Amino acid sequence: MDFHDAKLLIFDLDYTLIDSSDGIVWCFNEARTRAGEPVIAADKLKARIGLPIEEGFRVFGSKDPEAMRELFRKLAREGAMAERSFLLPGVAETLPALKQKGYGLAVASTKSRPEIVAILKHLGVAGYFDEFAGSDEVKDPKPAPASLLLVMERLKAGPETTVYVGDHVVDVRAARAAGVRVIAVRGGPCSPEEVDREKPDAFVSSIRGILDLL
Repeated sequence: MDFHDAKLLIFDLDYTLIDSSDGIVWCFNEARTRAGEPVIAADKLKARIGLPIEEGFRVFGSKDPEAMRELFRKLAREGAMAERSFLLPGVAETLPALKQKGYGLAVASTKSRPEIVAILKHLGVAGYFDEFAGSDEVKDPKPAPASLLLVMERLKAGPETTVYVGDHVVDVRAARAAGVRVIAVRGGPCSPEEVDREKPDAFVSSIRGILDLL
């Protein structure tokens, strides 16, 4: 697959650019504790990262998943998420290199927009991005294409020059639904075999690999 005509790169957030798994676990279980619900084992929660957070509350039996989602977001906005997040290897070097080459950069995530911005500001890389789209801004989160389409609309970018970069099967599905090419990055909660079955246009072992593709 040729990516040389790409102009806009939209990134997933969790396990593509950052690891916020400890923050997700803390906010999820703190919300459960405040609601009088039992905490969930970290490994079970981390296996669901990349999916809408209200779905996690629903799966684990919370009585009001939407209210729990809002409490989770409140905790995240207050700094609990950003303080427990870190950039994945290679991201700090790759983002400025892409910016220097003239690519437009954006983020589309199942996190809310305030969470996305707060985390990336805390980690010192928010300034590399031209736009952000969170699940709070669209009716249907990934694997629906709404967040990707929202970014392209805001930046006046066409699907023929846009590439989505993500780690999860829902990222590949969202890219396909949006009509854009997709690069999968190894290391998320899905196995390489699961992601490969979705037939991404390219598969890289780390974020640095997209520099070679482009």
